[in-house]
Amino acid sequence: MADREDRDRWIAVDARLESVLGIHDEMMRATLDDSDAAGLPPIAISPLEGRLLQSLARMIGARRILEIGTLGGYSTIWMARALPSDGRLVTLELDPHHAAVASRNIERAGLGDRVEVRVGRAAASLAALEAEAGEPFDLVFIDADKRSNPDYLAAALRLTPTALQVIGRKGHDGFAVALVMPPV
Repeated sequence: MADREDRDRWIAVDARLESVLGIHDEMMRATLDDSDAAGLPPIAISPLEGRLLQSLARMIGARRILEIGTLGGYSTIWMARALPSDGRLVTLELDPHHAAVASRNIERAGLGDRVEVRVGRAAASLAALEAEAGEPFDLVFIDADKRSNPDYLAAALRLTPTALQVIGRKGHDGFAVALVMPPV
């Protein structure tokens, strides 16, 4: 865990970059506000992390995205905004209350036609996705209970290859991104 001085420095850098890049908008603020009002824990990704996920999805031309850990839908909306109109994002959430808040936020953002919120244990939802044998996911974002990350990563790699982990301003949190590579 980072010390207070490091954490303050990371927060200041994030705030400066967020200001320079102009990445705040009313929809994203409303999503966080609604999540707070519904009593969800304040553990959503930062706006910079959201912009990074959105940028990665756009850069690779993602058409199918998998998210493990929905919370209030903040990261979901960032990534879904990068999808084409016929793209699909499947997000997995254990808590039905969190999923309901996320679904409302996603609908308000006008992305309900692209996003499917699956409620239940992620391990079971991942097994169901594997059994469905659909197209591979172009991008996978893992942001759920940290103890299960190795299991989630193993499943994600079966649903798509290649992974990258990045640590964010929290100093103890990170995310995984998966990219489908063409067969050799």
